[in-house]
Amino acid sequence: MQAEMRLRVAWLVALLAVTAAFGVLAFAAPARATAPIGAGATADSTAATARLGIVVKSLSNVDLEQGTFHANFYLGVMCAEPCQADEWDLVNANAYTAEVSLDETTSKWWRVSATFVFQPDLRLFPFDTQNLPIIVQHDLLTVDQLAFVPEMSRSEVNPDVGVPGWIVEPFTFTTSEHRSVALNETYSRAEFDIPIGRSTIASITKYYIPLLIFILLGAATLFLGRNDIQLRTAGTALVGLTIFYLFTSGGVGSVGYLTVWDASVMVGYLALGLVMASGIVGAYLYHEHKFEGPAGEALNKRIRFGFLWGIIALVVVGAVAITLVAVLT
Repeated sequence: MQAEMRLRVAWLVALLAVTAAFGVLAFAAPARATAPIGAGATADSTAATARLGIVVKSLSNVDLEQGTFHANFYLGVMCAEPCQADEWDLVNANAYTAEVSLDETTSKWWRVSATFVFQPDLRLFPFDTQNLPIIVQHDLLTVDQLAFVPEMSRSEVNPDVGVPGWIVEPFTFTTSEHRSVALNETYSRAEFDIPIGRSTIASITKYYIPLLIFILLGAATLFLGRNDIQLRTAGTALVGLTIFYLFTSGGVGSVGYLTVWDASVMVGYLALGLVMASGIVGAYLYHEHKFEGPAGEALNKRIRFGFLWGIIALVVVGAVAITLVAVLT
């Protein structure tokens, strides 16, 4: 009897389970069929593709202190079919004007004049290369609705484009996806980058030859016998180097890290400091201990040439270290 009772209970439980399952399916199916699809849904949708072309006509007003530059260029949007890509925006532009220069069925070009912001990297100054970006993104259409593709055959930097004091290097044109946290949406973004670098020969001529002259001017006094001349000449060279450093670093502005030029001038300061230290030590020994005659001259000579070898070692080690940092950064 107990076995028969357990069997009946088992059948009853199974029947209730099947009934409940059919009930869940009956209520769930209509809910899935009538659920609304939001604007950001990707079901059964294919993103339109817009090919971008950028032709840069001029670059000017590159300001490393403010992190800005000005550019005049043509921006083209090309689609296989109308893709509603007109509402583009220049993400990193402070202000810009755009006027239509060509309007066809599947392509449209604008003449744009804009002032852009960028992040200068001055760690390698005066051998630095700066990257000037033009970033394009659609204002309204997400990446599920519109995707930008660089059109390299319709993009260039005019060969006549030049920036005073800089060499314009080959551009790059890439796309990426940008996530907007505030809007909880992802947009297609195109970035046209124009690298500009300083001439190595010009940097050496403008910065390092004067620095070397200051160091040699101070070191040359070590061959003189009088300590007071060493002190006066090294002090003059130190003041001159300070003025020269302030003049050459004025266009860089205030940065939160040492540049290659900062480190180089520090080597110059240390070298001239050693010259002054040699004169101070020699003068102290002469006046306090009255080292005169051949013994005094010999001691003074050993002091001066000892400091000279120290200066040579400092300059060589500093030059090697700064070069390695510049190459490896």
